[in-house]
Formats: sequence, C-alpha cells, structure tokens
Amino acid sequence: MGWLAELRGRAEQAGSRDSGWAAELTARQAAAFERALARLGKRAPTARALLVALAWARGPGLAADGIWVRLALALALAEDRPPVTVEDARRLPGRMRGLIVDGTGAGGVRLYRLADPSLAAHLRGQHRAHAEDAIVSALVASVPMSGAGRDWTAAHPYVRSCLAYHAVAAGSRTLASLVAEEGFLAAADPVSLGPLLCVPWPELREVGRVYQRARPLLGADPAANAAYLAEAERALAGAGALTTSTHPAAGPAVRPMYRTHLATVRRDDSILTLTGHISRVNKVAFATTAGGGLLLASCGDDRTVRLWQPLTGAPVGEPLTGHDDWVLALALGAAGDGRLLLASGGRDLAVRLWQPLTGAPVGEPLTGHDDWVWSVAFGAAGDGRLLLASAGRDLAVRLWEPLAANGARGPLARYVDQGWAVAFGHRPDGRLLLASGSSDHAVRVWDPLTGAPVGQPMTGHAGPVWSVAFGTTGDGRLLLASGSRDRTVRVWDPLTGALLGEPMTGHCGEVWSVAFGTTGDGRLLLASGSDDQTIRLWDPLTGARVGGPLVGHTGDVNYVAFGTMTRDGEAGEERLLLASGGDDQTVRLWDPLAPAMSGESAGTRSGAVTAVALSNAADGRTLLASVHADQTVQVHDAHSGALISGPLAGRTGWIGSLALITADGGRVLLARDISDYTVQVFDALTGMPVGPPMAGHTSTVTSLAFGIAPGGQVLLASTSEDHTVRVWDPLTSAPVGQPLTAHSDWVASVAFGVTDGGRLLMASGGRDQTV
Repeated sequence: MGWLAELRGRAEQAGSRDSGWAAELTARQAAAFERALARLGKRAPTARALLVALAWARGPGLAADGIWVRLALALALAEDRPPVTVEDARRLPGRMRGLIVDGTGAGGVRLYRLADPSLAAHLRGQHRAHAEDAIVSALVASVPMSGAGRDWTAAHPYVRSCLAYHAVAAGSRTLASLVAEEGFLAAADPVSLGPLLCVPWPELREVGRVYQRARPLLGADPAANAAYLAEAERALAGAGALTTSTHPAAGPAVRPMYRTHLATVRRDDSILTLTGHISRVNKVAFATTAGGGLLLASCGDDRTVRLWQPLTGAPVGEPLTGHDDWVLALALGAAGDGRLLLASGGRDLAVRLWQPLTGAPVGEPLTGHDDWVWSVAFGAAGDGRLLLASAGRDLAVRLWEPLAANGARGPLARYVDQGWAVAFGHRPDGRLLLASGSSDHAVRVWDPLTGAPVGQPMTGHAGPVWSVAFGTTGDGRLLLASGSRDRTVRVWDPLTGALLGEPMTGHCGEVWSVAFGTTGDGRLLLASGSDDQTIRLWDPLTGARVGGPLVGHTGDVNYVAFGTMTRDGEAGEERLLLASGGDDQTVRLWDPLAPAMSGESAGTRSGAVTAVALSNAADGRTLLASVHADQTVQVHDAHSGALISGPLAGRTGWIGSLALITADGGRVLLARDISDYTVQVFDALTGMPVGPPMAGHTSTVTSLAFGIAPGGQVLLASTSEDHTVRVWDPLTSAPVGQPLTAHSDWVASVAFGVTDGGRLLMASGGRDQTV
C-alpha cells in the first residue's frame, strides 16, 4: 500500500487535516483505495462504514466506542447494514495505520480521525444524501431518557460538543428544533454552540440573543448554565416571560442552580457584539468573498483595520497595521479579476490598499491629501477599471485608479468640494456616478470619468453633510441618501437633484451615517446611525419609519453598513444583515427585519443599578426596591415583576443608599438619600413621603439600614463621609440619641442585628479600616 504512505506523507507535510492542500482524491488514488478496501474481504463493508463515519465526524475525532458505531450504522446506505461493533472500531485503526491517525481528547481518551482530508472528501461525496440528518437523528437517539424527556447531562461527550455542528449543517431549522429540546442548551458545550447561535435566522434570533447574553458565564456545569440562561431570558424578555417547566435550559434532569424572579438589563437589540478594538470604531464595511462568504471589516482610532466572520464574531487573521494615526475611512471592493481589495485612510493623510484575506499591502500608500482622510469608496467604470474616491479635511475629493499599470496610481481628478463623504452609484444605463457630502451643507454629484458636475448642488440641509449613499429600487430607480448635522436624513433623485418627500426626522443627534440595503423580497431599506446612540430604519420612498429605533450602543453610532448572506444549503435564501461601529469600541450586528423593541420591558430601566433592598410585605409578597443610575427608585413585586411604586425622584447626585422594612401594621417603609446630606423615608406602596427629610450629616450619606428595637420601635441608621453614624425615628424624622463618632474616616456601611436574648446591636465599618 505505497499509495497510503504517499498520502500520509503529503498530509503530514501539509501540517493539518484542514489545510486544504487537496480537494479530492485523484482517480488513481481512489481506485487504489477501493482495491485496498476490497482486500479486507468480508470485513470491507464494516471498514467502509467506520471510515465514512470518520469522514463525517466533527471536532478532534471519534473514540472507539458506541458513538463511532452509531454514526457508522446511521450512514450505511445498504439496506442490509453491515454488522458493526465496538470491537470492530477498536481494531480498525491498527489495520489502517496509513489512513487513520489518533490524538488525545478530554480525560486522556484516544480519538481517531482520517489523516488525509482528500480521502474524507471522497468518502463524504459517496454518501452525501441526507447524511447530516441521519447523523443528527442517531446522536439524538443516543441520549438516555429521563422521565418525559432526554437527560442531556448524561449524553456522550461527542454529542454535547459536536451535535450542534451536525444540526446546523442539516439546516438552521434543524438546529432550532434541537435547541428547543429541554436541557440541551444547559448541557451543550458553549464553545461549539455559541458561534452557531449567532446566525440571525428568524427561528434562532431570540434564543440566540438569550444565549449570547449568558455566554460569558456558561461553562461545564449544566445546573449553573440553566440558571444563567433563565436569568438572561428574564432580563431580555421581561417579567412573566419565563415558564421554568418548559424552558429549554432546564430539562428533566437539570435543576437550575437558582431561579430568577426579576431581572433588569440595559436594552440591547443587537444580535452580536464584536470586541477587539481598544478605541472608537469609525467605519464598517461588508464584502462577499470569491467563495461566496460574507466578510466584515472595521477600523478605528486604535490605528488598526480588523476583519471579522460576521456570523460568529470570530476575527479573520491579524489586525491590519500600517497607519500611524487614527483610521477614519474604510471601503471594500473587487477588482476586475474578482480579487478582493480593502482601502483605508486616516489622520496620517494616506490612503492604503490591502489584500484583506492575507493582510498584505498592495503597493505604496496613495498620497496627495493635505489633511485627514474622512471617507473612501470603490467604484467600477464601464470599461472594467477599478476606481477609488477619497474625501478629506483638506476640502478636496480625489479620484484614483489604484490598480493602474506602470505605477500610474496618482489622482485622476481633484474636486474642490469641502468634502466629508463619498459614494459611487450607477445610472440606469450603467454609467458611473460619484456623490459627495460637503461642509457647505450641500450634496453634489459628479461624472467621475470626466470630472463634470451632474446638475446643481442639492441644498436643503442646515448643517454639514456627514454621509451619502446610493441605492436602487426594485424597478431600477436610483436614489441618493444623505445624513447631516441637522439631525435629518434626506433622499434625493441624483439625476434631477429633486428632494424626494420630506426630510426624515426622529434622531435627536447628528446623523453620522446612512446606508441602503435590499431585503430578500426586493424591498429597499435605508438605515441611519446617530450620536443619539441609536440606529433607525426607513422606507426611502415614503419616509416612513420601519420599526422602532435599534438600541444597544453605549456611545455615538459612527457608521452603518448592510450585507447579505445566504442560508447554506437552503435554496439560496438570502438574509439581510446590518453592521455598525461606535464610540463604545464595539462592532455590532443587527437583524434589520426583526421587530425592534418598542419600549422597555416591565422592570427594565436603562443604566446601572446601584443598590437593591428586599422586604416581605404583610400580604406575603416579597418587595424589591432598586436604585438606578438615572437617580430614580422603583419598587416591584419581586416574583411577578409588577411595578408597585415609582419611579421616586428627588436626589440630584449619585444615589448609593437604600433600605426597606415592613413595620407593625403592615406599613412598608423605604429610606433613601435625597440630597447630598439628607435622608427621606417614603411609604413604599404609595410612593408618598413620610415626614420631613432627616438633616444632620455634613457630608454625603453612604449607607442606610432599618432595625426594630425590642419594644417594636422601628429605627433607621445612616452613615456618612462626615465620619459619623446617626440613628433616627423614621416616622417622625427625629434623631435618636447623639451621633456616634468613633470612626476617624468615612463610615461606609451599617447593619442591625438581634442577639439570642433579644438585644438590638448595630455594626458599622469605614475607611479607617475598623468595624
């Protein structure tokens, strides 16, 4: 079997089964393999079945146990399936040393895989029909039953780590059906499942959002995972949305580590957040690779350009470095030969070209701008030439032929335009147009090949135009959109200069970016991003808003871009994606066709929660009071999430002190600091104040606590940066005794406790390092 040695040597030289050095076996090698297999005689069908299972296996390989056998039997095409046993699986690696290599998995288990990727492709090609469906069915059937459902915690390690890969290969609907199985989400390996739940198909969107929010906490403990997932769903969906008995995180054999009754979270409509930039993200751009995959690029003030796999958030290669200052401009385009190019520009005045998939620079930087480069865009001329436009703070728009022969890469044209943004578009007859947005509040259109203006400048904006974009309707009509400091989005007919409809208003900040995208059914959408931290969607023909604002960024939204992906293996179905970059150093992915949240869920407020307190009401309800970063206090039923009172306003600074207690008679008292040095008590059920504010501290109040004296009197203690602890009658606001002055620095915390003999004690701790 010299040919096996040849294959093995080539595989070892390639260094990895995934190196892609050969796509398929040659006809000679395939025939040699079949002859070698035939020499096994009666064992040949069994060996083939086991080899086919290895060819379809995911991850590091299969152990010689029941799962390998199950896959082999599931993939066997003959009606009379060969008798495959675990013993056969154990013997095969020794008989096929040239074809099968081994490695070590978790717990020291020996795992086997095919040494040669071309042989694996050959075997998969012979057994392709419905293979992934058969694998999913076999693996699911291997999970032990527990009562009315499957015990995913007892599933084989390969099932927990790799079943999701097979399910998504069988189709996103198969994966959606799988994640709906009770207990699967809690037991599955989050490292493998997490990226697969980033795909924004409608049937996976909601579970994906929940899973991604919980993802940083998920690990190997199913009980903990079930609790984290239930908490994430409660936070995203609001009160009353979770039915624990039917929640897919908690199956029959999974008892969550804890139950979440109420959770608040800052609203986030994005489906995926990409982190890696260490400063502001200025631009994002999509492109389709030669292989049909979707690529996302971003650039930022950290002087880098980064490439991403947008469906998983995984980085593609290393960041592109070369700029020695902020990278402010970015564009992706394709040369006439299909080669993908990336252009970037920034505060170092240069425009640079790259091969994005390799990170290699293309030629020397393009120089000519005398100030920061704000925008770049690719366009294809009718004769096939690739053109590049750039706009800079030097008030110039420049046109380049970046791949010109003989090094003729200088600017083809320079338009004095006070330009901030550029975009290319095509007339209905195919001729190229160039649009620019200007600091003089105008939008201009040019014939880039002649340098002649097309019509008059389009005026109407009351501020600089930060962004322009072309879009084409389903009937071939060309549109031009612009966004401005005046907080409006406008749509124009670029051939006549006419404004189409009224300006689109809704942003409460400057509009930094606009972009067009086309849905799978041919509908044109317009997106805009603003420094009000939101993205808005519009119907560009009517000016109507499409859904509510998309919220998630915690800083300015600097740029938005649309991209289209295809659902693998499902009749070419396309799905629209929206990407954005912001001042919060993140790139975010959105599903623009999913309905945006029209408002916050019950119990949800924006910003940090700085303090909480619990008390049992006389009617048996557990009450939860919470202080939020917007300086308000709310009281909820801790189990149902229903708002009982609030928001209670009053303090103008940071609130860090809160206490709650149920007094005799069932009255629930809530104490909070309402100004820098005073404390107010409220009736927690009505929100009405009880008595006047308690004044006496001479610095900020840091902590509050209620206690009940042996005779039933309710007391309130407060601590302060003035080094004192004070005790009050909360019903009258009168001080009880003199201030306690033993601390020599800020007093940070106070608490009451009762001894076995019924004596009330109070403890305090402070910055003087004493209790």
